[in-house]
Amino acid sequence: MTIAKRSMLMVISVLLSTILAVQGERVWFGGDSGTTDPNVIDGQDYNSHNIFVVDGTKLTLQSGSITAPDSGDDGEDAVRVVNADFHAISGKISGGQGVGGTGVAITTARNSEYPDGTATFEAGVEVYGGDAVRETTTQGGDAIQVLQGGSTVTINGGKFVPGTGCTIKVCGTPTSDGVALQVIMGEAIIKGGTFEGVLSNINGKIELHGCVEYDKDAGKITGVMLDGSDIDVEYSGSKPKIVYVTDVCPLNDQTHTPESSGGRVAIHVLLMSFSFILSMITSQ
Repeated sequence: MTIAKRSMLMVISVLLSTILAVQGERVWFGGDSGTTDPNVIDGQDYNSHNIFVVDGTKLTLQSGSITAPDSGDDGEDAVRVVNADFHAISGKISGGQGVGGTGVAITTARNSEYPDGTATFEAGVEVYGGDAVRETTTQGGDAIQVLQGGSTVTINGGKFVPGTGCTIKVCGTPTSDGVALQVIMGEAIIKGGTFEGVLSNINGKIELHGCVEYDKDAGKITGVMLDGSDIDVEYSGSKPKIVYVTDVCPLNDQTHTPESSGGRVAIHVLLMSFSFILSMITSQ
């Protein structure tokens, strides 16, 4: 073999290795993968991987990490749940860097024989959207996406951070950052956790549990969640449902609810009316 041919083969080998390293690897739980419940990730680190949980399978992240590849060829989501169940107890999940990848996406296929897609997040987990780079995309990735009707996410705790976005001139601009939670359709039930980004509801439902209030004019949700964590985030979309829990309110706020101010006004008006009628009767 000539030196030129050997050199060409070496170049091809390096190129193939580079492509495989960038594209990463898909790991399937359910479907034709042959895996059976229970499926647990406990201590393993899936670097440059896309995890797919499908067809009624349940996957638990007990500990470890899942990081999507820095390429859109195999999909940017670190974890995609389709008609299956994902339970994240502890660990770190990161969407593809440079491609604005999503941390965890939950969806439900139409006419599927399997249950709707669900995911539950506990206090020990951290979920990050991927950052953008100008050469690939200007939009940072979302930490969590709920994509289709029937899909449900329950957040009992954890940390949720969107990826940073770019403009033509600079990266890290809030205008093109991802969001902490994006509900396109389906439902998200939030009982705890910390959110370092926007909660966005396009055509679904977001329900919050705790001593929290929604200020429509300011576009913000503030208060204390059911797990005791403070929340002070921007909110966009249709009005969220508030399940008010006074037990987690600060002591000076425990008599206050979103409806209590109006209730006090109504009672005050009723008492004034009663006093007026009573004075009229006694004066006759």
